[in-house]
Amino acid sequence: MRFNKQELTTLATQPSQKFDKEGVLFLRERQEGFFRRTERKDIKRGKRSKSLRELSCYSGTSKVSLERWCRLRGNLLFYFKSREQWSEPLGVIILEQCSIKVDTPTAEGPYGFHLVFDGGLSQHLAAYSEGERDAWLQAIQLASYDCMRSQLLALQQRMELCRGQDPDLDVHMLRIRRGNTVDPSELPLCEISLACDNLLCDGHGRPPNPVLVVHVYIPTDAVWVKYAKTEVIERSSNPGFLNTVTFRASDGLSSDTRVRLTAYDMREHVSQTATPIGSSVVTLGAVQETDRLRIPLLSPAGTTVGFLTLTVWNLEPEDKGGSTESTPCRSVPEHDIAVVYSHRRSQSLPPRLGTKLKLPHQGQLCVLFANPHVHTYRFHSGLGGDIYVHEVMAESKLCFLFPQQLLALWIQEEKELLQEVAGMGELHEPWHTRQVELLDRHLHLLHLYSQAKENLEAHKGSFFKPSSRKNDRMLEFAPVNLHLQRMWVQNDTLRKCGFYDIITVGAFTAHSHKSKNGGLIKLLQQLKESPSRTNPTLQGPSKILIAHDAIQAIKQLRQEVVDGMRALMKLAKEKQTAGMLPICEDMISKTRILLSLWDPGLVEEALSFVEEHKVSQPIPEDPVDGEDGPRSLEFRHPQVLSPYRRITQQLNFDMKSPDIDDLVTPDSPHCTRVFWSLPPNGTAHKVADADTASITALKSYGSRSKDSLSGSETQFEIFPDSEEGSKDGSDQNARDENEAEELMNNQANQDRLGNCNDVSDVEDRSIGMSNGFDCDLGRRFLDTQAMCSSPSANYYKPTDEPEPWDLTQLNIEASVMCLVSKVKFLCGRCGSPAVRLRSSQRGMGRSRSFRGGLSTQATADEGSGKDSVVTVQPTSTNGGSNISSTGDIIEKNAKEKIEDKSQRLESIGLSTSMSSDDVINKAVDTVQKAVNGAVGRNCSTVRNKFTEGLDFASIVDWTCELRPSMRKLRQAMDGLLKTARLTHSVFRVQEDVRGAQRACNVRYRRDVCFSQALTSLVVGLMAKLWCQKPDPTFLMVLTTLGPLISFEGLLSYCGDEIDMWGDMAVAVEDLLTVTFTLTRCTNSSSKSCLPSSPQQHPVPRVVGSRSALTVVLPVPDSVHSMLPLSQSSRSFTVTPVFFNVGINEMATLAESLGNTRPQDKSNLDNYERVNEYYHRFRKLHLPADLPGQRGPTCAPLQPSLLELVESLKVAVHTKQSKNVDVLHLSSRICRRMKGLRFTSCKSAKDRTGMSVTLEQCHVLVAEYGLSEHEIQRPLDCMRSEGCRRENTYKNTGVRKYAFNSLQLLTLPKPYRPPAGTYGSAQT
Repeated sequence: MRFNKQELTTLATQPSQKFDKEGVLFLRERQEGFFRRTERKDIKRGKRSKSLRELSCYSGTSKVSLERWCRLRGNLLFYFKSREQWSEPLGVIILEQCSIKVDTPTAEGPYGFHLVFDGGLSQHLAAYSEGERDAWLQAIQLASYDCMRSQLLALQQRMELCRGQDPDLDVHMLRIRRGNTVDPSELPLCEISLACDNLLCDGHGRPPNPVLVVHVYIPTDAVWVKYAKTEVIERSSNPGFLNTVTFRASDGLSSDTRVRLTAYDMREHVSQTATPIGSSVVTLGAVQETDRLRIPLLSPAGTTVGFLTLTVWNLEPEDKGGSTESTPCRSVPEHDIAVVYSHRRSQSLPPRLGTKLKLPHQGQLCVLFANPHVHTYRFHSGLGGDIYVHEVMAESKLCFLFPQQLLALWIQEEKELLQEVAGMGELHEPWHTRQVELLDRHLHLLHLYSQAKENLEAHKGSFFKPSSRKNDRMLEFAPVNLHLQRMWVQNDTLRKCGFYDIITVGAFTAHSHKSKNGGLIKLLQQLKESPSRTNPTLQGPSKILIAHDAIQAIKQLRQEVVDGMRALMKLAKEKQTAGMLPICEDMISKTRILLSLWDPGLVEEALSFVEEHKVSQPIPEDPVDGEDGPRSLEFRHPQVLSPYRRITQQLNFDMKSPDIDDLVTPDSPHCTRVFWSLPPNGTAHKVADADTASITALKSYGSRSKDSLSGSETQFEIFPDSEEGSKDGSDQNARDENEAEELMNNQANQDRLGNCNDVSDVEDRSIGMSNGFDCDLGRRFLDTQAMCSSPSANYYKPTDEPEPWDLTQLNIEASVMCLVSKVKFLCGRCGSPAVRLRSSQRGMGRSRSFRGGLSTQATADEGSGKDSVVTVQPTSTNGGSNISSTGDIIEKNAKEKIEDKSQRLESIGLSTSMSSDDVINKAVDTVQKAVNGAVGRNCSTVRNKFTEGLDFASIVDWTCELRPSMRKLRQAMDGLLKTARLTHSVFRVQEDVRGAQRACNVRYRRDVCFSQALTSLVVGLMAKLWCQKPDPTFLMVLTTLGPLISFEGLLSYCGDEIDMWGDMAVAVEDLLTVTFTLTRCTNSSSKSCLPSSPQQHPVPRVVGSRSALTVVLPVPDSVHSMLPLSQSSRSFTVTPVFFNVGINEMATLAESLGNTRPQDKSNLDNYERVNEYYHRFRKLHLPADLPGQRGPTCAPLQPSLLELVESLKVAVHTKQSKNVDVLHLSSRICRRMKGLRFTSCKSAKDRTGMSVTLEQCHVLVAEYGLSEHEIQRPLDCMRSEGCRRENTYKNTGVRKYAFNSLQLLTLPKPYRPPAGTYGSAQT
């Protein structure tokens, strides 16, 4: 501790009456050196004596007890140089955080005791007699500050109870006891503004520092409850307070309630020491009856010590027509109240007659947010009127709920990647070790994601994560200290009012991953640079990226083709030919692109790799039809298990489901018998079952011996620094992109399908389905949920032989040709030729495996009977999510390749008559001949054999004719995706192990940060859409440009906050990849929008995958009615920008060292994005709020939007210390362009509180006429008595901003808190 020696000496030598106790004590001291002082007892004199001449030689250190004169004052125990009281003070002992331990009594004394301190140190003291020792013990026990504090509180409680007032009960505790919460939309009984005059000065003529405290009397408890408090006015006998007091009926108040108003003189701000000046008691009814009330303040002696003026707003009914567009009325409550209430403005300064103050309509704030804090103010403007302000802070109910959806999506993705790698089959060394390491990584990630999801689900209590838990790994996917900070302002002089929202949240970072490596920016940069340093013989990430993007494109196109088939089935059921042919043309173009996505060389490379390195599977002795799933994973001698088999045997959620594999394709002859013989309790492989089974697998994984884990696995568990690795860091973020979205859209797809396919074949109609699925084959065929849930639909099983690429393409061509020919026949154009998808000039590389596969397939076709097809297994379909950017490029290039060929495509005829049973087999042969040039190219001479033998008059149900062709097309596309997944997994096994491990670490950290960022953004959008009156301008910007999202950071580019800045920059940038879709949410359609919780509220849904997420935002009817009719315009993306300027002492250090260049470069890049957005915004030609509308009495006009953008350009290029102008300008520009505002620091508590209150006051100055020279008083009022101080209490339990005196000096002046509101507190 720091102390002034001279002051302590002066304090120690004060007169005796100022000390609690003094006397002689023995102090045991440490003596160092070769000589020590000894003690001896003088036998003759019978007393102890010490002499400097009596020295004994001793090497080292020792302890001796010496007599000292000691004096106790408060918690300071002074000891002097000798036993004489006039000797020089030698030292002091601080009696805090210590306990007393009494020594074992001895016969001759002295009587000692130890002072044992919390840190482990102790001090021994002793007295001459036992009574003297006990007296010292009693005095020391009462000397600590904690003891004095407890005594003070006990005395205060006794005094308050004597006066009928409970000191521990304020209005917040009263609401907690009663289970009430504040509703910001509640109509208050009345609202008062307070002022005092003629307050007495002290004996020196100095005016007091007045503060008013309001108590209300609760008759049921017979106590006075502290209800409200104003800010402190420095040195004023005639203070006018800016805080207003709102009396609410929900707190049990009525017109008979007694109200006591007490004025205090605040003597010391830090300890809140105050002395009462005077008080006055009135009834609430008397206050409501008048507009202004002036009453005397009486001292305890009954003398008048000043006067108190109450300016009152009474409630009165108001006609609905009185509101204007800029001043929204409060909506009518549901119960029988025929009038709309509002405040009536009193005749304040200056007197204004007929002025109305309206209660702000908060929309569904209490449905989406919880635990709101409300503070109200009245500020005086320079325009002759008042500014009325509501400040609200609330917790979002989505804070822990929304990240669970993201985690569920990532869990599903990890399961799919596990299945993809396991589907390769076991590989020979050295690839077997890499395959096992890859499986281990996915299992470990699956364990982490599942555990995080369980922790979020198990969280109870408040709806926000306090800053004290920011390092808690259990809740790391939830944002820190997420709150809505809302300000509603009204100025009747300007006839203007509005809402101003800021989302305050801690930095989007993985706090628990202590690394000091520059955050995600540096980690991603290292991943991009590392491939040049890795072994060049290993598989680079470029092929992995190509394979991954092609998979996403295939899934996207496959979903669109299935949507087209669904539309065809609906038209066929109704026998409507109109619209069928355009759908067919679209399907033809989609399948053309589908066949041109892949480079055949990559597929051939992957298939040859599998063929060369795959371990051959022994044939089971007694194979059972339909049970090839789990048995294929076991050797005849199961006691010898490789690591691969130990892992794959745990993947029971996907691999051990032979019945489920067959469930999805019941119409395939290979599995019909097993399918229809399923036991009654067989269930479909739903997501919940997969989750349950995955937990079992994870428990087994956690108990598995660690010898199967590689060194990189251990490295992943501790999240090490990433020095080098593969470029695949960002690529690993997007595996199997759209699979999770399928799960979300399945029900909607089934509902859209409806009963279009309720007619099936007679043979199929007679069969009952025993597993709970609808036996309608058409509906089963388009059942996207079942298709997605089946592992065989998307992946090869380990025992499957991969299908040659060319054979897959021929299957798709034949299926589409058959389907299109049948549709044209039904439309009356049976003479129209079918369309060939590939020109014969395109060479097809025939490999040995293709020829063998073709001959094998031909043999299988002969013996399989009806409806046999080249590929057996189906796959899932995908909801319409965006494919990745590289996938878009692939699709675009493929379209350009097909353009010039589409003119030359002709139909292929078949030479013999055929039935519909063997259409596909003949079509494959015909297409093969056509590709080899064996078919004539004259359209007029070729007959369409797909429709020969069909009698139009005998066809009753069109769907029965189309369904087989559709089924075969879908199965052919399934084979395409399975081969693509196999290729992808081959390249991933060949990837550099160390680089893949680092990429895995970075991906997990990136997911943590992205979850926090997206949750915060969704909370801000929901608040804008649900919690205020719909804004047509905002909705226009939303559906045309997408909103501008401005993130303001106050992080210092120094120390740990460098990592936070790097993480947050990447997390904000990742928001660019998210698509938002608006959908209607009514009270009746509660399933898609409202959860099954007791208090239902709208919940956004997440579909898609990591790199192409779609967030479905439910909107109320009032917003939905203002949206464009076209469905495409209801989807939008956001434009996020992130400006960061440090303001504390660490920022001063970083600037002095010149370390802020990355931060400055980032601010410059974000300015360019703002400028580009501004030029797009300007083209909308939206009406601007011209400052001239304020009238001639207005202060300086606001700068135009163009001037603000130019000023921001100048600011980001200016080299200035703590250039906070960048933050101020970016926030103004964001609001002018109808954007959303977010403010962050490390924990969104102290620096964020300063920034938010400053921004609110800037809004009052710029838009509502608050004088700039008067901004400091409203600023101090909001910081001392507003919502942000409550935020510090919610996080740390202390109502103080965590700034010390040094930090306060380094903060820019507008960011400094008022006296008494800061101090030593947890940061």
